[in-house]
Amino acid sequence: MAMTVMTIGAAAVMSMQKASVQGNSDARQTDLANSVARTVVERLQRDAMQWTLPNGANPMTSNLSNAKLLANTNAFGGWALPNAYLNPPSGGTPEGYEFDILGRDLPAASPDTVFCVNYQLYWLAPPSLPTEPGFLRADVRVLWSRYITGSPPAGWCESFVGSAIPDPTLYHAIYVSTSIRQGGGQ
Repeated sequence: MAMTVMTIGAAAVMSMQKASVQGNSDARQTDLANSVARTVVERLQRDAMQWTLPNGANPMTSNLSNAKLLANTNAFGGWALPNAYLNPPSGGTPEGYEFDILGRDLPAASPDTVFCVNYQLYWLAPPSLPTEPGFLRADVRVLWSRYITGSPPAGWCESFVGSAIPDPTLYHAIYVSTSIRQGGGQ
């Protein structure tokens, strides 16, 4: 009788431990995904510093093309990959759309990819030159696989470009939105 009670208790403790380990793993990945999303939002805001108001030398045109991430026309109205800095100027750090298990940038199509980032942009107030700055809404989406063993299929990160919606049974997702003003303000 005692052995039966002990066996039932041990089975319950083992199942609780498994659930605890899985919960801790999910919480850690969610925290890292939030960190990756904040990193990409900061990159978008930094990029807006290159998108300045017209000046005396150039009074009537926007220099939005100087802001590599914000000038991506594919990002307006659809999900795009923030890949403007994969080949940075000499001395710069590569910044891409794939991140490893520690939230560090990876080159495209890396086998170590855990997190994938997409972003999309919407005009809240288009620039009214020469005096009014533009105002954008930026949505950042961080995806990661629900696969417990193995890894997602090759090219999974690129498959969510455009209007593709990730299957919630296969992928986790975190969404973050921010506003970006011409000249780098929020």
